Amino acid sequence: MRTKANGKIYTYLLGHVQSLRHREQGLTLVEAVVSILIFFIAIGGIVPISLNYSLAAIRNEQKTGAIAISQQIMDELRQVDASTLPDGNTTETTLPTGTSGASLADVSFMGKSYSSQITYCQTSSASYCDANSRHIKIEVFRDGQSIYEVETVYTKFE
Repeated sequence: MRTKANGKIYTYLLGHVQSLRHREQGLTLVEAVVSILIFFIAIGGIVPISLNYSLAAIRNEQKTGAIAISQQIMDELRQVDASTLPDGNTTETTLPTGTSGASLADVSFMGKSYSSQITYCQTSSASYCDANSRHIKIEVFRDGQSIYEVETVYTKFE
């Protein structure tokens, strides 16, 4: 039920709301600049995080490739009698005789190029390098930086 007083209040409020809408037709320059500033601050916080994730993904991909290459090298070295491997702190960039003899200077894995080197009997302990065993260290490089290295001792089982 509408009364005359309620109708006047309704008309007054409706007119007041319409006049407010009429006054607020757009953004001022200050409001636009503040909103753009807030946007750039938010982006500035997100960009470093995404860059760190990207760099971590690249490092993990490189390390995965280096691990796969070193595993292939060790698999080939397992086919050779340990006593025929070089001794006396020798570093080589090719696989020894009795294996594929492939060069380790440019090994490709998943489209990426790596280089490797094998160091025999690097330790000062003579017990790792005798007639039946060899201390082996494999180091894998990408763009001149060492990415992964693994050390093991191969021995002749009797």
